[in-house]
Amino acid sequence: MKKVLSFLCALAMLASLVSFAVAEEPVEITYFRQELNRNAAAYYSETAWFQELENRLNIKLTILGPASSDDYNTAVNAMLVSGEYPDLLYFDWTQYSGGAMAGVEDGVIVPISEIPEYKEKVPNWFKVIEENDEVRRAVTQDDGSIVTFCHWEPNIARSAYWGYAIRKDWLDRLGLAVPTTVDEAYEVLKAFKEQDANGNGDPNDEIPFSCCNWWGTAHPGFDTLAAAFSLKVNVMYRDPQAGKITYWTEYNNGENFKAYVETMRKWYEEGLIDEEFVSQKYDGWTAKITGDKVGMFFCFPDSVGSWEDSIKQTLKDNAYGNPDDVCIYGLVPLKGIDGVPYTYDNDNAMVSFAGANQPTVITTAAVKNGHIEKCLELLNYLYSEEGSELNNWGVEGVSYTKDADGTHHWTEAVTNDPDYGMADAVFKYALPTLGGWPKAMSYEAWGSMNLVVPDQITTHKNYALSDTSLDIPSFALNAEEQETYSRIITDVNTAVSEVYLSVITGKKDVAELDALLAQVKSMGIGDAVAAYQSAYDRYMNR
Repeated sequence: MKKVLSFLCALAMLASLVSFAVAEEPVEITYFRQELNRNAAAYYSETAWFQELENRLNIKLTILGPASSDDYNTAVNAMLVSGEYPDLLYFDWTQYSGGAMAGVEDGVIVPISEIPEYKEKVPNWFKVIEENDEVRRAVTQDDGSIVTFCHWEPNIARSAYWGYAIRKDWLDRLGLAVPTTVDEAYEVLKAFKEQDANGNGDPNDEIPFSCCNWWGTAHPGFDTLAAAFSLKVNVMYRDPQAGKITYWTEYNNGENFKAYVETMRKWYEEGLIDEEFVSQKYDGWTAKITGDKVGMFFCFPDSVGSWEDSIKQTLKDNAYGNPDDVCIYGLVPLKGIDGVPYTYDNDNAMVSFAGANQPTVITTAAVKNGHIEKCLELLNYLYSEEGSELNNWGVEGVSYTKDADGTHHWTEAVTNDPDYGMADAVFKYALPTLGGWPKAMSYEAWGSMNLVVPDQITTHKNYALSDTSLDIPSFALNAEEQETYSRIITDVNTAVSEVYLSVITGKKDVAELDALLAQVKSMGIGDAVAAYQSAYDRYMNR
C-alpha cells in the first residue's frame, strides 16, 4: 500500500512539474504597429526595456507591422481587408470610416466593457480615466464605451512641441527687445534686414524670417504665425470668441484671414521673408540657420542645442563675432489681433492630455486565440508605475539609476555610447521621447533628452505659455459627417492654399481674396463646419 501511495505521490509530483512547465511557457502576443526603426535599434525586440517586459510578464511580444511609417496606414488597411488580425493593433481610428465604433461594429475591435470584470483586469488604466476628466473624454466613444488604450500626459507642458525662435544675440547686437506682438516682430525683422544683424560686415546677407516646406504641403513659418490672427491654416478649429467650430476663411467673416495674408504679403514684398519658403526643403533651410543667416525661424526645442553648436562653429570658421554670445531664444507666441498669444500647434498637442489619435486596441483575434486575459495583463502593466518607468527609462542599473528622492539619471550606457550620441543610444534601452505606447509619458525622461542646454529649457518654457483657446482635441466623425466633410474639405483646402500663397508671393492680386472667400462659401464650407461641429458637440458631451 505504501508503494502504491509513493507511486501516486510521485505521479502527482511529476504531473505538477509538467503542468508547471506548460504554464511557464511564454504566451505569444501579436502586435501590429510600426517597428522602432531608429539608428541604434531597428527592432523593438533588440531593446532592453522590451526584453525585460517580455521576461516580467512571461510573454513573447511579436511586432508584425512595417519598418517605415510611410506606408503604415496602407499596411493596416491591407491587414484589415485580409481579415487576419493580430491580438493588438495600433491605429489612428479617426482614419477609419466611422471611427473606432465602426471598428467594433465591423468585428475588428473588442469593446473592453464586454469583457467580464473588465475594470478589475485593467485597473491602472481605469484609475487614470476616472481621475482625469480630459483623458476620460478623449478615450470615451459616443456610446459611452471605452475601446482604446493610449499614452497619457501627467504633465501637459511636455506637449509644447514647437513655435518660433529668434536670435537673441542679433537682438542684443542691435539693441532690440524680444518681440511680443506681430507689429514688434515686423520692426525687428526690418532691423535685421537693414543693420548687419549677424555682425559679419555684410549688411545684405541676412534673411530676417525663414521657414521651409517641411511636411510637403505645410509651411510652418506661415501656418504658425496665422495663430496671431486667431487662425489655424486649413483645419477646423475653435472660434475663441464663440467657442464654436470654424474654418479660417470663415472666422470673423474672413477679415482676419485677409489681414493675415496681406500682412505676410507686405513682409514678403519688403524682403523680410525668405523668398524660397514655398519650395525650400529642410536641409537647405537649416543650412541657412546654422550658417548664421536667419534671424527668426520655426523651431523645436530639441533643435536648439545642435543648431547653436553649428552657428558657433560658423563664427569660428569665418573669424567674426563671439561664439559665446550665440543664443537661440524661443518666443512666447506673438500677440496679434485679439491680443492673445494663441498656440501655434496645429496638432492640438497642448490640449491633448491623452494621445487618443495614437491608440492600441484589442482585436477579436485575441479572443479567438485565447489571449484576451494576457493582453489585458500586458496593458494593465504598461500603465502601472513600474511599467511606465520601464518604457520611459529602461532597466534600472542598466540604462538608469534613481536617487532616494526619485530623481532619475541615465547611466554611461546611454550618455557615453561608443557608436551613437545620447539621443540615439537611448533607444537601445527605452522610449523617453516616443509616445504611441500605452503608458504615462514621463516629463522628466523626455526633458532629459530634449531640454539639456539652458536655451532649450527657456524655449520650451516660453512655448508652454501659449493660449490654447483655438485648439480642439482629436476626435472621430461618424460616417455621415465624415462623408460630408471629406467631400468638401479637400477641394476647399486646395483652392485656398493656391490663392493665399500666390497672394503672399505677389503672383496674384490682393483683390482676389474676396473672390476666394465667396468661392469657399459656394463650395459648401458651411456644411463641412456643421459636420465637424456635430462631432465636436458629441465629444464635449461625453
